[in-house]
Order: sequence, then C-alpha cells, then structure tokens
Amino acid sequence: MAQRHVTRAEMVEIDRRATESDGIPVLTLMENAGLAVADRVERLRKVSGGGVLVVCGKGNNGGDGFVCARLLQQRGIPVTVVLAAERSSIDPASPAGVNLAAISVTDATRLRQLLDETGIVVDALFGTGLSRPPEGAALEAIRTINEAGKPVVAIDIPSGLDGDTGEPLGEAIRATVTVTMGFPKIGFRNPAARAFTGEIVVADIYRK
Repeated sequence: MAQRHVTRAEMVEIDRRATESDGIPVLTLMENAGLAVADRVERLRKVSGGGVLVVCGKGNNGGDGFVCARLLQQRGIPVTVVLAAERSSIDPASPAGVNLAAISVTDATRLRQLLDETGIVVDALFGTGLSRPPEGAALEAIRTINEAGKPVVAIDIPSGLDGDTGEPLGEAIRATVTVTMGFPKIGFRNPAARAFTGEIVVADIYRK
C-alpha cells in the first residue's frame, strides 16, 4: 500500500489533533523529532566522520534542531549550533525557547568557517510552514550550506522547499537525507523534489 502524503494544511491539523485531542505536548513532539534526527545523524556520521553543525531558525523546526544538538552532545559527539536569527526573536517560554535555553549557540557570521571544520550539517532553518522565499540571514545560510558540499540532514523538509509543490521557494537546501515527521509531504511526489530531499526517512513522532 502506498504511504499517505499530506499537504501543509493537513500537517497542521495532524499536529493540532496530536496536542489537543491525543494530549501529546508540543515539547514531547519536539523531543521525538530531535531524537529521530539525532539517530539518523549518528548513523550517517559512522560513514562521513567529523563533528556536526546544526543550523537553526527561530521556529519549531529550529526547536527540533536544538533538541537534536543536545542529544548528540549527550552522546559525546562534537556539535556546534548556529542560530540564523536574532535570539530575541524566540520567546523563551515557547517550545523552541525552552530547548534553546539548554544549549549554547553562535551566530551565523561564523557559518562559512564552521562549515569548513564540520563533517555533517543539520538543516533546521524552516519546516513545512514556509510559504514564501527565504530571505536575510536564513537565505544566506542556505546558499552557504549548499556551496560547502557537506552531507546534510534536513529536518522535516529541506529549508526553502515548498511542501505542497515540491518546488523551491527561490532557493532551497539540497539535502543528503530528509527526516520528515509523521508523514511524507505531498510535494515529495514531484520528481524534481528528490534533488533537494535526497533519501527520505519518515519518523513517527506521535507518541507520549
């Protein structure tokens, strides 16, 4: 049986029902997502070696990245976290803010240098909620990561890719592996999307 693919709107509804009807806190969903990505990064690292650079935005996708970084650090893996946004733009009480408080981050001005020193990149800039072209520091981060040519693990969807169409919204991360949460996105059916997603791994995050 073919696996169900979902739209952006359907994904929002699935997450809403998980938290409101099933009683799974957003922090738990974020922890589950970060764990799934950390496991995949560790598996990839056995081949590529080196440290891990997690590049985060200010939303829940960035929160997944913060969790991933913390879990990898707990496993003794060298991790650096870049925040491609102003720290003040993240509400400390939000799920992303709670997880940000548990790690150290550096700003995006050092991204190019850090990419030269890393083995694997985790893309945690944007999730499926993005519906317009990336801009500012996030756009510069996407360009810089793509130019570096390192193995990239994208969280949920490559940043800059439209989950409904499978086409880039201007520019998008070209990932080696995409760990997508819950269900593959309908845009992944577009053959052109594979140049951005790489291998697609579906992670079950809907558990308490």
